Amino acid sequence: MAKLLILKVLGKSGGGNYQNIIEAINYAIKWRGPKGEKVRIISMSLGGSTDVPKLHDAVIKAVNNNILVICASGNNGDNNYKTDELNYPAAYNEALSVGAIDFNKNITKYSNSNNNVDLVAPGNEIISTYLDSKYAKLSGTSMATPHVSGAAALIINMCEEEYGRTLTETEIYAQLVKHTTSLGLDKRNEGNGMLDLSK
Repeated sequence: MAKLLILKVLGKSGGGNYQNIIEAINYAIKWRGPKGEKVRIISMSLGGSTDVPKLHDAVIKAVNNNILVICASGNNGDNNYKTDELNYPAAYNEALSVGAIDFNKNITKYSNSNNNVDLVAPGNEIISTYLDSKYAKLSGTSMATPHVSGAAALIINMCEEEYGRTLTETEIYAQLVKHTTSLGLDKRNEGNGMLDLSK
């Protein structure tokens, strides 16, 4: 079973600022549940083009507190694999960067490509909650990211029950990588490959 701690950092128009993100990460690091629960995964379907040192510091602090930080790689892709398309915080080495594929297992045109992409997951026309209690088909690396976050939660539950101990952030990352399948694409697009929990 997984519990969710929801922290709002963006406004109703979908925009926000880095300071709100930094404060939310730091809040999540310090948060404790009624039974001493701690945050194990931070999932961020957001980002921007500016490298902010304090944001990087917050991500490093989360990882040092045994929290896996999973981020959308960004939607500025142009299929030009000779240039880095960077989105922060996903572009930080300490974060796990998620790209998007469609239902035919092709990299989507918008998915950012760079050397920090760790893996890819379905992100095209994903049914999601929407305004006014409705549902809509949405596309983006922001749609792919929750697939990976959910998979990480399943892996934590499964492996910790099997091993009888708490996994480190590094071990959770390694288990996620074990559950990927290469699509034979440029590593700057697929990283380690497609999320595949059937492995």
